Order: sequence, then C-alpha cells, then structure tokens
Amino acid sequence: MPNNQESSQTSPPPRDARDAAYRVLSAHAHAFPDLQPIEPDIPHLEPRDRALSHAIIRECVVRWITLRHIVSELAGRGFETIEPRMQAVLIGGTAQLLLLDRLPPHAVINESVEWAKHYIRPKAGGMTNAILRKVARSRGEQIEHYGFMRNAVPLSDGGALLLNNVELPEDPVALRSTAYSIPKATIKRWEKLFPQQADQLLAHTITRPPTLLYCDNWSAIGPLDDLEPHESGSHRVYTGSRTHLVQLLEEFPNLRVQDPASSSVVESIPESEYQSIIDFCAGQGTKTRQLCERFPDAKIFAMEVDPHRLSVLSDVFKDHPNVSVHHTSKLQKIAGEGVDLILTDVPCSNSGVLARRMEARYRPMTAQVKRISDIQRDILTQIAPFLNQSGTLAYSTCSIEAEENQDQRDWITKNLAFELIAEHQVLPNGQPGESPAEYRDATYACFMRK
Repeated sequence: MPNNQESSQTSPPPRDARDAAYRVLSAHAHAFPDLQPIEPDIPHLEPRDRALSHAIIRECVVRWITLRHIVSELAGRGFETIEPRMQAVLIGGTAQLLLLDRLPPHAVINESVEWAKHYIRPKAGGMTNAILRKVARSRGEQIEHYGFMRNAVPLSDGGALLLNNVELPEDPVALRSTAYSIPKATIKRWEKLFPQQADQLLAHTITRPPTLLYCDNWSAIGPLDDLEPHESGSHRVYTGSRTHLVQLLEEFPNLRVQDPASSSVVESIPESEYQSIIDFCAGQGTKTRQLCERFPDAKIFAMEVDPHRLSVLSDVFKDHPNVSVHHTSKLQKIAGEGVDLILTDVPCSNSGVLARRMEARYRPMTAQVKRISDIQRDILTQIAPFLNQSGTLAYSTCSIEAEENQDQRDWITKNLAFELIAEHQVLPNGQPGESPAEYRDATYACFMRK
C-alpha cells in the first residue's frame, strides 16, 4: 500500500473501487488539512467501479470533518489518535454507509475489514468491523430539511439524515463546522464578512456542482441532446456522459466547460478598442478563448508560469491566428512598450469555489489568504509597468475573502497609481437540492486605468 509519496511502480494496481479509494484517502489522512487533488489509479477498472471510487473519495473529502466527528463519537477516542490508514478506511466506510445510497452495508463492512487486515495489520480488521457496525446502526431516517439539529447531518440533495447515538457539538459555530465540514475559523470569517449570507455560503459548499457549458452563440450550434437551460442564458447544464461530453467539445470548438461566474469576468471588461491583450495567469486558456471571442481583432498573449499549464495552452492555441503562448518570464519582451488590456486571474484561496475545489476547504484560511495576497501583489507589481497609459487592468479571483478582493483593489489604487473604473462581484448561488439551472460559483473582479 503506497504512502502519498510512494510511486505506483512499488505497489500493484488497486483490486477494486474501495481499494483505490482507500489508498487516496490514506494519502489525504497523512496530509490533512493540506489536501491536494489525487486521481485514483483506476484505468483498469470497469466504468461502474471507477464511478464508485470517485464517489467515495468525493464524499469523504467534502465531508471529512463531519465523518471524523461521527467516527470519533462511535470509536470513543479522538480521531487524531487513529493512524492515517485506519482513518482512511473508517472515513471511507462511514461515507458509504451514511452518504451513498444503494450500497449493501454488509459489502461495505466486509470489504473494509479485509482491506484493513491486508493493508494495516490483521488485528485492524476487528476495530474496523466494530466501528463500522456502530456506524451502520447509527443511520436513521432521511428527512426533508436540515434545521441545524444536533442529531442530524445535512445532505447534498437538500434533505438531512437523522443519526442514532451520535450528536453534533452544541456550540453554534462548532455545530455548523461539523455539519458542513468547514473549519470554524473560516465560518467566523464568513459570519463577519457576510452576516446575512453565511449559512447560505456554508450550505453551498456541499452541493454537487453541475457540469455547465458556455457558448457565445448557441444559435449557431442548434439543439443538442443532454443539455438543459441555465438561468444565465449563455450557459447550459450538461446531463450526459463524460464520453459524450468529450465528443461535443471536439465537434464544437466554441463550446467549453465554464461556470457563469467565471465567464462574467470577461463579459464585464469595459468596452474599448483593445488591440493588444495579455492574459497573464492564463491557466488552461478558458478565459483566453473568451477574450478571443469578445475581442476578435486583438492580438492576445497567453502567459503562464506552470510548465504543465503552459504545455496545455500551447496545444490549445497552436493554430490560432491571434493567440501566442509564452512563459511569464518573457513579459518584458512580449509587452514591449505596453499593451491595451492585461487580465490577471490570479491564484487565490478558492473560497468562492469550494463546492468544486473541495480539497481547498480545510487549509487554514487566514494563513492561506495572507500568503496568497502577497503573491497577488507581486504579480500586480510585475505587470503594472507594461500597461499602456490609457490601458485597462482587469484583476480577478474566485475568492470571497476581502483581503484578496476589496483590499487588493485599494492597494492597487494606492500603490500602483490606478483608479477604479468598474467593479464586479458574484457570490455563490445554488443550495443543496435546488435546480442545477440556478448554480454558479463566486468571482470578484475590478477594472482600473492609470
């Protein structure tokens, strides 16, 4: 069984969905709270088993604090005293017994016990069996709504699951932290920043984000299967298989996976005659493509520092007449005497997209924001000299934290001699059980000129 640093060459491929999931969860248990996305090693498994493996991992990552509390209550010991691989099998088994439907409890328990015997030690099977049987007995009825009850946990479909012999903490902040699996410090931040919306922000983090497709001209594509309307108008909710999605994206180059909050940043850029544009933190080119559509006559430079993303960008735009891809170290050479628009979709805490980027939810928010805000200012200081005197600076994040948004806006105006010309903020929308047509992530953007 590999640790999180151990290569796949030193361990045989996972036998089944649970084996694959528990290996990933073991790595997460070693790393918690600094979780990183890890793909299970499952290309050899059947599609149904691959789907189960992903489902187990997702439920565990999204509800880690919730599951940790339940395991600790039923085990009668602090979760931190349990070794990481045992944490993995107990959290994974608990997630299946309580949060995943139509899984036979005996199969979950038996396979988890065998995994513990094989990958931990023979006697670990006894502890696994005893605790997971208690978990199975703790499962109560499902009810329609969650009202911050101590004997229930909210579900992603909008309902709640009653618990037997398990209670959530009495303190209101600790109760919310355990119910929605968000650290208490983050909840306190949100209650201070968004006192009216804090509970809605929490509930949003356990929703299942739909796959949303963006197109600047749906009439040119025509009706397609597996698509449903979205309230934004420019997006559709995709309901089909991953295989069909890949086919659609290959068939229609102007179609892409993109959230309405993300696309709203480029849509909100003030009108002007932009002849030259830098997308400085271009990522995989989603906003770059949107810039091409909105400003078809502009010369666009997509820039990245990460080698993998730089390679992806190069493939995406290898034949594009108006886009060239460059490492960020080439900024001075590329920008010359200045450009008309610089878009900086900077690295951030991801606090506005925790339903999608679920691993980010456990990182200490205050320390994370402090570290990243310094990086954001370094980027802004680096690019500011390369904007024409009449050019536009577009600064954006997918964060809801003031230190990364409004505080950076004020810092730009004070330290880089810019003035604000427009501002744009979108908070997350879509609660558990609501229609996918209402879903969106969060974003912030401000637009400035010298």
